[in-house]
Amino acid sequence: MNIKEGFEKLFVKKGGSTNAGDYLDLDIEEYEADMKDEEGVKMYIKTSELTGLYDVPELKKEIYAGNMLILDISLARQDRVLVEKAIKDLKLAAFDVGGDIAGIGDDMVVIAPEGIRIERKKLSGR
Repeated sequence: MNIKEGFEKLFVKKGGSTNAGDYLDLDIEEYEADMKDEEGVKMYIKTSELTGLYDVPELKKEIYAGNMLILDISLARQDRVLVEKAIKDLKLAAFDVGGDIAGIGDDMVVIAPEGIRIERKKLSGR
């Protein structure tokens, strides 16, 4: 028995077929769109890392789609000009859609969509 026959025994049901027509190609974007409509989802909270200016267009796309972003900027912090330029672009996009943007500590930025404001005052446990 060769390797191919061994894998076929492991992964094919008895009496089953291995024709390409037996498998379905799943479209994840279509699934997410169906979930958004079916369950009343209005936005997603997404996390991302800023590593360079080439990340900014995709991040802006998420802002314009109405999603909330939690952005880790720790990898880009050594390049101050990069971070300032990226944050300026993201701030303009957030304000363009009526959203908000705020830093959390030194390494995180939260970008909220329309209708959501970020409270700058910390809550205390007292």
